[in-house]
Amino acid sequence: MSDPGFFEILENTRAIKRLRPDPVPLQLIRRVLDAGTKAPSGVDTQPWEFLVVRDRETKRWIQQRYLHFTTQRFGNEVDSLAEADSPHARMLRTVMHLAKHLHEVPVLLFVCGHRDWPAAVPPIERVGPAPPPYGSIYPCAQNILLACRAVGLGASLTTVHHMFEHELAARLGVPDAVSLVALLPIGFPRGRFGPVTRKPAPEVTHFDGWGNPDTNPERFVYLESKSRGVDVERHRPGKADVAGFLANRAAQALRRPVQLTESTPSRSYDPQT
Repeated sequence: MSDPGFFEILENTRAIKRLRPDPVPLQLIRRVLDAGTKAPSGVDTQPWEFLVVRDRETKRWIQQRYLHFTTQRFGNEVDSLAEADSPHARMLRTVMHLAKHLHEVPVLLFVCGHRDWPAAVPPIERVGPAPPPYGSIYPCAQNILLACRAVGLGASLTTVHHMFEHELAARLGVPDAVSLVALLPIGFPRGRFGPVTRKPAPEVTHFDGWGNPDTNPERFVYLESKSRGVDVERHRPGKADVAGFLANRAAQALRRPVQLTESTPSRSYDPQT
């Protein structure tokens, strides 16, 4: 039997970029880092290292460069959407807020990875620094994000520091064999936690070959409706919901939009079947 507490945490671990400057107890940081080490990794290499930055001068140095490259990337778009209230516009404003206040965040956590060439790259093609094993590092980072949510800390994952990684590594004394894969600013949230908004799993799921949707997606629709806060006891997914899902999946496969011309009344649905 699955633990419902886990799924509640998973569905409410959204990126928190507005953080209070209050100090974070070191025992909480140690706890979330320990959660990170429980992640899976290829052939159990456990290639991660953690670099915790709390020094004010170092954080200011990082913030100045982080703000420069964030503004270079998003500044014009943020200005053009200053009066907009779309999800994208709000997201960009939180991105800029983090960039402007990064030095005030109590903990800047770098999730690092030991560089290693993938077996698929022939030795003759291995030129320059080897990449880090992203497939092993990002699960570790996700574990930390979930652990932060579980203990009441806000966090997000960013990679803007890659724009100045060489300089940053020199500043922090990181050896050449290690890459600064992800930056997780961590602190107590200014606002409230909330649900994440993602594409429903059935929209990106293929069975036994690309483009084959679930032939019985009712349970998927039910669970996705419930996860979005729909009162499934009053509005249970029925034929119209499933028909819409299947039509959208078919349209995705054909790379064209679709409009439903008619729908059938919803019928009751037993989520246990």
